[in-house]
Amino acid sequence: MIDVSKSVPVFEDIKRRKEESLKALMQDQDIAQFVHVHRLSKAVVEDGWAELLDYYDDHKQCLGCQGLESCPKVTKGVVRSLVYEEGHIGLDLKYCQYGKKKEQEQLILSHFLYNNVSRSLALHNLNHNQFILNRNKLSDVNKLAIAEILKFVNTPVGKGLFLTGESGTGKTVLMASMMNYLARHGHDVGICHFPTFLLDMKAAFNSNDADSYLKNILDIPYLLIDGLGEENITSWSRDEVLLTILSYRNINNLTTFFTSMFDLEDLNDVYLLRRNDRTEKLRASKIGAKIQSMCIARHLEKIK
Repeated sequence: MIDVSKSVPVFEDIKRRKEESLKALMQDQDIAQFVHVHRLSKAVVEDGWAELLDYYDDHKQCLGCQGLESCPKVTKGVVRSLVYEEGHIGLDLKYCQYGKKKEQEQLILSHFLYNNVSRSLALHNLNHNQFILNRNKLSDVNKLAIAEILKFVNTPVGKGLFLTGESGTGKTVLMASMMNYLARHGHDVGICHFPTFLLDMKAAFNSNDADSYLKNILDIPYLLIDGLGEENITSWSRDEVLLTILSYRNINNLTTFFTSMFDLEDLNDVYLLRRNDRTEKLRASKIGAKIQSMCIARHLEKIK
C-alpha cells in the first residue's frame, strides 16, 4: 500500500523546483520576449515548461559559437525555435546563421548532377573569382574570355565556351565558378575532369558499370569537360567515349564547355594516334571540328 503522507512532500518539492526553474527561464531575454509577444498565461507557460527548458539548453550551446567546425551539436547548424500554436508552446527546427550557409551550399550542390572534382571547387563563387574582381585591369585577351562568360551567365543559351590556357592560369577555377553561378540560379550542371572520368570508366569495366558513366553526363543541360587532351589517349577513349559525348550533346543542342592546354589546331595532333594513317587523321580532326561547331574559343592568360 502506498504511503500518501510520504508522497505529498515529493510532489511539493517537484512543484517548487518547477516554479524556480520557470522563474529562472523567464530571466532569459528571448523567452521573456516570446511570452510577452504571445501574451501567454501562467498556465500555458507552466504547461510548456519542458519545451522552454529544451529551447534554453539548446541555445546555451550556441553561445560564443564561431562556426560549424566548433558546433557541439549532433545536427550541426540547426537550432530550436519557440512556436505557439493552438494554445500550446512548441519547438521548431531551423538553420542558424552558419547553418543557412550550409543549407545554401547543399542547394547549390544539388544542381550538380555530376561532379568528379572537389566540393570546394564546385562551390567557388564567380563573383569572387580573381578574373571577375580584376576585370577592368585584365589584358585584352582575358577581357574577351571574361566577356563571353558574363554574356552567357546573363543569357544562358547558345554555344558553350572552349577555354584554353597554360597550366596554372586559373581556367578550371574560372569555369567551375561559372557552373556554380548557373547552379545558384537553378540550372542543372556538371563538372567532368576528363582524365579522371576515363580512369573511373576503366575501373568500372569489371563490374559492368562503364556504360553508366556515359549516361551520367550525356544529358546534363550544362556540362564542363575539364582537362581535355590531358588524358591517356587511345582509340577507345577518343572514338568510343569522347566522340560519343560530343556527337550526342551536339545533336541534342546541349551546351558544353571545355578547358584545355591545347588550342583547337593542336588538338588535331594530340588526338592523332598514327601520323601516316589517313583514316586516323580524319578521326582526329573530328574532335576539333565538333568542338568548333559547339563552342566559342577563347584564351586565358595568367594575371600579371
